[in-house]
Amino acid sequence: MRSGVGVIIAVAIPALEIVGIYLVGSRIGFVWTLLWLLAAVFAGVALIRQEQAMFLPRLQQAMAQGHPPFALLWASGRRFLAGVLLIIPGPFSDFIALLLLLWPRPKLLPVDPARVGPEWRDPADSEQKSRRTTGDVIEGEYRREDESTR
Repeated sequence: MRSGVGVIIAVAIPALEIVGIYLVGSRIGFVWTLLWLLAAVFAGVALIRQEQAMFLPRLQQAMAQGHPPFALLWASGRRFLAGVLLIIPGPFSDFIALLLLLWPRPKLLPVDPARVGPEWRDPADSEQKSRRTTGDVIEGEYRREDESTR
């Protein structure tokens, strides 16, 4: 039963995409449809490459600031999936990709690292800075007494 549903879905989705391309092509013309499909493929490839290049630095920044990585993984996965859907030719996959790209950004991660407010800073880091400014640390040199007696 399950394999029958999978086969139906595997056949229905490409069939819907082909019908959608035909309908769009009959409305806007062959050349514009071809340009749209090529632009969608290039946009999908560029989106995947950008996400691939920016994922690790974003993850390192989030982990360094003490944020849980789940919101970043969710947002990155959505953009990657949108890129894959843009590569698949058809209006329905492009529409789903557009919805994934327009999904609201999670509020857990700041957009610009330069604008990180005090609520996003690591409490241990601010504790270390405050300890430095209060004068609890005394700098100097030391020598062991038991070594000097030898």
